Amino acid sequence: MFGNLIQKIKAINVAAYFFGVILGSFIVAGVAFFFENPPLQEFKGGIQNHLVWDIKGQCYFVRPATNTVYLIRVEDCDKGNK
Repeated sequence: MFGNLIQKIKAINVAAYFFGVILGSFIVAGVAFFFENPPLQEFKGGIQNHLVWDIKGQCYFVRPATNTVYLIRVEDCDKGNK
């Protein structure tokens, strides 16, 4: 009687382990998909996809996205004191 009960408990533990692994992989894949970079947006004209400099001489790449524009710092093309 107790042997049969122990086998059922072991089967439940194995099933719970596999369920946890599958659920965890879905969560990791969902988080990676949710936090990936937004797709690039094409704009006609303007300074998008170009390098710009601020008044301190720091260089930035203008990267357009769907509803916003990102300024990505590029230190290799800074002007001024090096």
